[in-house]
Amino acid sequence: MRRNKPNEFVHTCQEIGQVFGLRPKDISNIAKTNSHLVVLDSQCIDCDKIHICHNRAQFNQLKLGSWRCDLCWKALSKRTIQAQPLLEKPVEKESLEEEQKQVFLEYINSYRTTQLTEIPSVTTLNEVDKLLLAATIESLGTDDLKTTISLHDIHSLPLSPFFWLDEHLLQHLFELNLLLLVPEDNFEYININEEQKLEIDYQRATFEFAYDTDDLNKVMIGAKYKKDIHALVADKQFRMWCEDIQLAECLNYLTTRARLNNLEPSITEKLFSIFRSCLAENSVSVMYYVIYRAVEMAAKSSQKSNTTQKHPSSSISSNIELVFGQISTGVCRRNSSFRDDSHPQSAMTKLFFDYVFGMEDCGFYYPLDELFNPYRSQKACGQVIYSMLGSAQSTSYSIKFDDLKVV
Repeated sequence: MRRNKPNEFVHTCQEIGQVFGLRPKDISNIAKTNSHLVVLDSQCIDCDKIHICHNRAQFNQLKLGSWRCDLCWKALSKRTIQAQPLLEKPVEKESLEEEQKQVFLEYINSYRTTQLTEIPSVTTLNEVDKLLLAATIESLGTDDLKTTISLHDIHSLPLSPFFWLDEHLLQHLFELNLLLLVPEDNFEYININEEQKLEIDYQRATFEFAYDTDDLNKVMIGAKYKKDIHALVADKQFRMWCEDIQLAECLNYLTTRARLNNLEPSITEKLFSIFRSCLAENSVSVMYYVIYRAVEMAAKSSQKSNTTQKHPSSSISSNIELVFGQISTGVCRRNSSFRDDSHPQSAMTKLFFDYVFGMEDCGFYYPLDELFNPYRSQKACGQVIYSMLGSAQSTSYSIKFDDLKVV
């Protein structure tokens, strides 16, 4: 940069590229990969080591007077572990809580520092992760595109059809360091378990985007631009997320219909297996009809005398299987339903289906194979395997509708 002219470089990327026969974009990428910024005004508060920023995100998060280098963080963590037995001794409650809070904050800040050093370049992200990030920006991004709002505070465009998939998506992006911790704003929503791993309340926590506004805008534009559908269809990760979205649509509608009839269905492996079979042949639109009939059958059963609420609720999955069998054998028609206002499209639904296949709400009105088959070879055509949501660690979940939590 010119010393006396702020924001003006001695040579532009285009000029350097002309000299060495490279594109301006290549010069920019080389600079991003190999350059760093020495911040003379920022030093480690423990050892006075000068702060060096390796990317824009680190520079944007720079806090003069409160930075601690990696070696000093490790030393502090070691002292914290050694001092832990002392914290268990009887002391003044207020003093103990304050000391524990400080140790907790330092641990989280250390985690954040590690995140900042491991942010992947936006140019290295695969198309599926870009779609996931774009959905998060679209649904949760604040006006300045610097942070997210919490899932609990969404008032317009849902992130996904079901809260379970919301949390799965945020955790995925957090583990990729595309979403960063903001310790001061989320102290009460973060916990450290016995294995010294972070536990985050993804429903209420907020995050900071790892990239600057320009990069986030490029991700958004790219997600809505015409893509190589053949490549996406061949990507197993893309299919798994599409399967998850359709499963989440069914779970969302099931819980809504059950709640309206004062029922509490159990979300079990058996139910997942039934939904997988149904979705392999039917659209979500048809599944709405199947779920509606299954819940109505359970509701009528609950009105009989000497019947507890638990029995009709547990019969919903078998009712779904019964209605699906009737449709498959031609006993009843394969009726379709329309999407209603209480179950709007989500950001994921639009980006993974509408913008990819170029048809409005096609993830709702078409089975997955009908959308995929025109864009893949016959060898790749096979039965749909709904795995991600269906491979949950626990085999039985109960949904309580007062606060809609899976227990």
